[in-house]
Amino acid sequence: MVTRAQLSQERSRLRRDELLAAAIELFADGGARAITHRAVAARAGLPSATTTYYFESIDELIREALSAHMTRWTRELDALAAVDLVVDVSLDDAAGFIAAVFAERGPDVAALHLSIFLAAAREPTLREVTDAALRALEGLSTSILAKIGAPDSDELAAAVVALIAGTALRRQTGVYSEDAEARFLTAAIRDLVAGRKHRDDSGHPAPLSGRSAASR
Repeated sequence: MVTRAQLSQERSRLRRDELLAAAIELFADGGARAITHRAVAARAGLPSATTTYYFESIDELIREALSAHMTRWTRELDALAAVDLVVDVSLDDAAGFIAAVFAERGPDVAALHLSIFLAAAREPTLREVTDAALRALEGLSTSILAKIGAPDSDELAAAVVALIAGTALRRQTGVYSEDAEARFLTAAIRDLVAGRKHRDDSGHPAPLSGRSAASR
């Protein structure tokens, strides 16, 4: 039988989670400056004094919101990496797949993840959280690369994550179409894998071709 104290604790936890989710929504709308006690409570549909009951300061609220979001993101990445998926997309035809992902998760989503990660990375107390998120993303990259037969995928994963992050940043400018961004990213990953394979086969780094991804 659930006691009254247990119900109260659960209700308190749910309210706290609602406030953290509201803070992230406000962060997405206007950054940290958009997060105030009154604004967070209003977004969560709770009395204005609720935030001060659960959080001593706005700084604490922001830290907790960023931490909760990053922790949830890490768990999602770890879960994806653990799924035994059959990857039917090769590096040669992955541009269409990446373009579909970009269509599903537009530049605004990429911008939100970037801003949250950067804000968390600047907070010393969240270092473990950001490190875990980065490792989870590298782990997912390692898993996918291994499934498509890429050599030494553990070593390539960090480079692939750097390419993804750079692409996410450039997508904010809108200089290139989303289809072009998908092609550029695919070509860059393909060149990384090919260069690594060449080095493994010959014992020497692959020669530079002098051609950029954009020229392909």
